[in-house]
Amino acid sequence: MGLTIKAISIPFFISSSCGSILLAANPATQVSGQTVVVTWCGASISDTDDWIAFWKIDSSPSTTDHNFIPNAWAYTYGGTTKKNQHPTASGQVSIQVPSLFGRYTVYFCKNAGYTCSSPTTVKVVDPTICKPSPSTTSTVQHIITIIPENHSFDSIYGRYCQATTGSNPTCNIGPFCCEAAPTSVNGSFPKNLTDQENLNFNPSHSASCEICEINNGSMDRYITGCSCSNPSNFAIANSISAIGYYSWAKSYAIGDRYFQSAAGASTENDMYYAVGKFLFLDNTAVPQDKNLNGARCYSSGFKSYYSTTIADLLNYCNISWTFFAEGYDQNPTSHQCYPYYYDAGDDPFTFFPSLITSTQVSSNNFRDLTKLYSDISAGQLPAVSYVKTLGIHTEHPGDSTLTAGQTIVQNIVNAINASDTYRENTVIFVSHDESGGYYDHVSPPPNSIIDNQPYGPRMPFVAIGYQIKQNYISHVPMEPSSLIKFIEWNWLNGSTGQLGTRDTVVNNIGDMFNDTKTGVTIPSN
Repeated sequence: MGLTIKAISIPFFISSSCGSILLAANPATQVSGQTVVVTWCGASISDTDDWIAFWKIDSSPSTTDHNFIPNAWAYTYGGTTKKNQHPTASGQVSIQVPSLFGRYTVYFCKNAGYTCSSPTTVKVVDPTICKPSPSTTSTVQHIITIIPENHSFDSIYGRYCQATTGSNPTCNIGPFCCEAAPTSVNGSFPKNLTDQENLNFNPSHSASCEICEINNGSMDRYITGCSCSNPSNFAIANSISAIGYYSWAKSYAIGDRYFQSAAGASTENDMYYAVGKFLFLDNTAVPQDKNLNGARCYSSGFKSYYSTTIADLLNYCNISWTFFAEGYDQNPTSHQCYPYYYDAGDDPFTFFPSLITSTQVSSNNFRDLTKLYSDISAGQLPAVSYVKTLGIHTEHPGDSTLTAGQTIVQNIVNAINASDTYRENTVIFVSHDESGGYYDHVSPPPNSIIDNQPYGPRMPFVAIGYQIKQNYISHVPMEPSSLIKFIEWNWLNGSTGQLGTRDTVVNNIGDMFNDTKTGVTIPSN
């Protein structure tokens, strides 16, 4: 006898006995965010796309699939991409456990559906990563990561850098130690990326578009050859429109091998600041929770994810963090939308139920940008801060000028430099979400071994602060997940890779720091 329940429009069936399939998980107790190996035997090799998934243990499957943990599952052949393949009669697959602590059931489900049987149990436990007392590994006590939008490295620094294109300089001091953008691409000369040009044209930047333009690393289809190719994709700012970026490069440090985490649009790439791995393509998901501030300007695509984030680890160790969003306190109506109003989808942490509660509106973790300045003045700056401006101030092509974004960055820099409390222990990072479809001449690295996603082009990366090297060009390959690795190293007892995602393999950002001012050598790997 069995129990049949409706899950959306798909029947869900749990057999009353294990049948011929046997399932086991090793280890049966695992730290939040790490992986378990699930083994099985007795599967039918005539099935197609069998899958293994975590389910909440505190309730039975209901008329929806909400008890299924969306990103804690895998097909028997590995991964979450359907390949229409048959399972082996016995085998094993690695699955990352959910972020929320507790006990879960793991089911074997047949034929890409919801006929599931043979449950086993996995217990998810607390990590053991906190320092004995609140402290940092280096003298860096606060970081502020500002996330502008949609520019490649060449589109910002293509004229600042003076080394010959393709020369691969190994020196590090000054603009002759980074490569200039080429003078022409496929017979096309660069547009002058003024504020007005930035407003006039928004390059296509979907994953499929960028993969086509990158062309296996040849970087030769931005002008012609793809449906999204356009001569205006080749645009470079000058010393007027990028005056802030030029000034920060001379006074502090930039990275010329800082790559977009994955080919694709903004929200896809925002996830690498939170979890360091791929969750969804382009902008196809929006936060599920109805308690969020921000306009509800969507009718579909609502998602929640259960991966462990860097914010979960900070919360566990009582380390303060805040995502400061411009316009957060406006709490707009459903008809007041991006780019003029705050959009919760621009904050990657809003996708995770472990961080979002009914009290989120008043939470110290999600606050208006104005509170950043008052926190600095009051000596109450969180250890880890993120900043997202309104779309009209993000530098996003078609919505914002470059000047608007740089002005807000400089305001934050000025506030820190004017503070006796924070001037010498706070570092500001300017790190774009993605390259926005603009041309860049340097080939991205191979697909990540963690999530098999293709990297996108280079993006600007600036480190600003007393502890940062001056007039410095770092050539160390990095990406937004590198910031997660630094947070783990500096605040979480020096142990990196705690999320079990790209934080296990990316380089750290230590090359940009002055060791004499940090009190210790921060790793570059």
